[in-house]
Amino acid sequence: MKSIVFAALFLASQAALARQYIQCSILSDTSDVAVVNLTSSTKGTLFLSSGMENPEDERILVNLELDKKSENKHIFKIINAGAEGFIALPSNVMGKSSESFVLELAYGQYNFDYACFSRLYNDE
Repeated sequence: MKSIVFAALFLASQAALARQYIQCSILSDTSDVAVVNLTSSTKGTLFLSSGMENPEDERILVNLELDKKSENKHIFKIINAGAEGFIALPSNVMGKSSESFVLELAYGQYNFDYACFSRLYNDE
């Protein structure tokens, strides 16, 4: 019995350490891309680019911090950027690999929708 409990706790602790990688492309006729790297359930980074073929000054990397969560969405606030913003992820994709979902980005006065997929990685 002890070994079953230990195995369950070990697996749960390993799952908690997994990093969620989310790759997205904008749902419009531009080449904008976004990458979200959630290092925990409450923080991560967001990388935005107008396309990898475009100049580096059209790229931004910001920190994310969980602001609130509901049954349907997890809202992450953008930290350390020149404008206020947030991303909204469907709650049902948090902590899971997923083939297709929409990420909402509000940045300054702009709102964008991105088509995304996600994967989990254990970096240890």
